[in-house]
Amino acid sequence: MASPSRRALVTELDRFDGLLEVGCGDRLGVASDLADRGRDVIAIDVAVDGDDGADEWDDRADGADGSADERSAPDGSLRVRHGDVVALADTADPSSALGVGSEDGTGIDAVYARRLPAELQRPALELATRLDAACLFTTLGFEEPVVPVERRSRPGTTLYVARSVTDRSP
Repeated sequence: MASPSRRALVTELDRFDGLLEVGCGDRLGVASDLADRGRDVIAIDVAVDGDDGADEWDDRADGADGSADERSAPDGSLRVRHGDVVALADTADPSSALGVGSEDGTGIDAVYARRLPAELQRPALELATRLDAACLFTTLGFEEPVVPVERRSRPGTTLYVARSVTDRSP
């Protein structure tokens, strides 16, 4: 059974079609739930297994067999990749680095994170800005946001909205 905070995040993020979760670690519950709802999700973390020395933005495994962790859901998908939000925010073309954009008709509508530490809040917001995407996150609980935010109280959690964009879902 999903926690109240997980359900609240999924409900809040469900209005976006293309999502990027930064700092996913091994907690893919929200990303998985969103993919199951038909959303296209990319989840990145520096600790994703399968680092074979190739380009940092190639699909990476987080499974034991070394294959790329990509699965389809009813009209949705989840891709887990090795990646660093700080480096991605500084890359020349973050959309291309993520493999999304106008060529394939997909894009990132929201960048989000669960338990985002203070030192990654500015890079996450910068990345969202460069992608023209919303930026939403929860904190570790004991830290206050270090970027300007709108606070939204949800069951079991406080969601911080650092950047809003017009809802692009159909």
